[in-house]
Amino acid sequence: MSKANRQCGSQPDAKQSQTTKGFKGFDKDLKCRDFQYEVGKTFTHKGKPSLRVSGIHFCENPLDVLKYYGVANGNRFATVETDDVSEEREKEDSKRVAKSLHITAEITLSRLIGAGIRFIFDKASKPTSGDYAHSATSGYSAHSATSGNYAHSATSGYSAHSATSGDYAHSATSGDYAHSATSGNSTNSATSGNYAHSATSGDYAHSATSGDSANSATSGDSAPSATSGNSANSATSGDSANSATSGDSAHSATSGYSANSATSGDYGRASAMGENAVAAAIGAGGRAKAAQGDWIVCAEWVDSVPVNVKSAKVDGKKIKADTWYQLQGGKFVEVSA
Repeated sequence: MSKANRQCGSQPDAKQSQTTKGFKGFDKDLKCRDFQYEVGKTFTHKGKPSLRVSGIHFCENPLDVLKYYGVANGNRFATVETDDVSEEREKEDSKRVAKSLHITAEITLSRLIGAGIRFIFDKASKPTSGDYAHSATSGYSAHSATSGNYAHSATSGYSAHSATSGDYAHSATSGDYAHSATSGNSTNSATSGNYAHSATSGDYAHSATSGDSANSATSGDSAPSATSGNSANSATSGDSANSATSGDSAHSATSGYSANSATSGDYGRASAMGENAVAAAIGAGGRAKAAQGDWIVCAEWVDSVPVNVKSAKVDGKKIKADTWYQLQGGKFVEVSA
């Protein structure tokens, strides 16, 4: 987990018993705070674990991991088992600290979301409006909502809606056609069903979808948005808020300052209209556009093999602003949307 996870300097050790299960996030290289981890190994912190000082941090609620390692930048996730867990508990989320941690398996964003929904259901029993409260529904066309801070909301039925308005609150749905939304800062919103929408409006809030044709959007600063399904769009409007898609024909767009946009699926479109941003479309048939002074990146594929990858600055002459480009024959060519 990153910014709150200050200490991850540990050494491999033999796996111990009496474990507490949880989840942990890493960067694209499976590192946490520059320390290299490895799936299947156990790591032990030298010294007494302390929640805000030292030890190996993890989260009990899978969705809390997104607070520290968001859905962009290639971040990775894993299930873990821990020993010698401190009795200390974070007030805003389920972060814990342990002396020993074993990485059992790496999991996808979709599995992380699904585990988060199951976690909330295990905790919840009925709709609530108070702080630290949980709300859940499992029926078709059912609604789930919370308005208190640190509250969780989840639905698993088709056409079901889930919403939270308090800070640090999570909202998740796993059914098709289901919507998930949060309006508080640092809140996470996630859906795993097809055609399901996820949205956040607070700063530092994450939005993610894993189903096909499922849209994800954020409007707060430093709030990432990501989709992993085909034809699933991702968009951010806040500063430093990244947008990413990995499915085919999935579009990614950002309009904030230093907000990057990327697509890795075929025929995807990436646009970055804020300052100091990069729009990258690295899938076959991908196209990118950006504002004046920004950068675009495109890849050219032949017979399912990448043959060229190039970047260019939008200078207003060779590369025009707010204009779609595609890499053809090793050169950037203007194309229609």
